[in-house]
Amino acid sequence: MSVPRHLVTILAGAVASAALPATPASAAAGPASMRSEVIRLTNAQRIQAGCPALTSDTALTKAAQSHTADMADHDFVDHTGSDGSSLVDRAQAAGYTGWSALAENVAAGQTTAADVVNSWMNSPGHRANILNCSLKQIGVGYVTKPGSTHGTYWTQDFGAKF
Repeated sequence: MSVPRHLVTILAGAVASAALPATPASAAAGPASMRSEVIRLTNAQRIQAGCPALTSDTALTKAAQSHTADMADHDFVDHTGSDGSSLVDRAQAAGYTGWSALAENVAAGQTTAADVVNSWMNSPGHRANILNCSLKQIGVGYVTKPGSTHGTYWTQDFGAKF
């Protein structure tokens, strides 16, 4: 598939490490509050680095949540969906059109928003996505699936429009 727009680096994986200042959010928190906390912590990192805060986007949230559910349902962690879909496919299908850049971070196993943002911030590629000041919108996906390999699954989808 030929993509006529700039596609920001898409990376997978996560490694936990240093703590971020955070409002405690446990795995018992609801999905909406976990997604909001990821956005808050991500924006705190961006502001500290001199980037503007990201705004939540409904279509990117739909794409991220759908991909996260797919990863949980099929017990995998990857940027390619179980149906072969890419970030571009999912974003456009969710209604995120007119974009100039897209990026995605995925992770699994972290039980709190702070843990997953810490993991991404300690991975060079994921950190680059978070601190890419040209990205303007964000959508976050979060699913818990007890009994699965990882238990929790996360996606951050980032975008910018022309």
